[in-house]
Amino acid sequence: MSMEKKAHVAAFPFPFGSHPTALLHLVQRLAAATPAVEFSYFNTTNSNQKVFSKMKLNGYDNIRSYNIDDGVPEGHVFSGNPVEAIELFIKATPLNFRKRLEELVEATGLKVTCLLTDAFLGFSADIAEEMGIPWVAFWTAGPTALSLHMYSDPIHRNLGLTGE
Repeated sequence: MSMEKKAHVAAFPFPFGSHPTALLHLVQRLAAATPAVEFSYFNTTNSNQKVFSKMKLNGYDNIRSYNIDDGVPEGHVFSGNPVEAIELFIKATPLNFRKRLEELVEATGLKVTCLLTDAFLGFSADIAEEMGIPWVAFWTAGPTALSLHMYSDPIHRNLGLTGE
């Protein structure tokens, strides 16, 4: 099979909480079931270090991990607010994923044929559409978490976390 025709799945996790581990578990299962498919796992350096300190890719010759920009400026000192890292990441997104994906395709010549992403990363649908490839959204949580996210603005207002 030529490099142009080989299936190549790019996986984009949301790099916080249990999201990256859950998506990597799925990627590992898919990689074991489809050894002819290449999988590229794009994540922040910090999150990749945490995930791969617990999980190894031994035996998964068709999975590669790649670091993306986390949005934290060089020399930045965190305030102690646990949401700060998430906010910086979101500001860097989706450019950080797009840039790294383009670099990988240019360096390897292996075009991506499917995006498998955390459902939090809705911009991935646009990237997949632009590339003319399927997008598979992976939802790691249940309906309680979905409800929480749907009502996050009123919850933040009630808790006084909106800066208003």
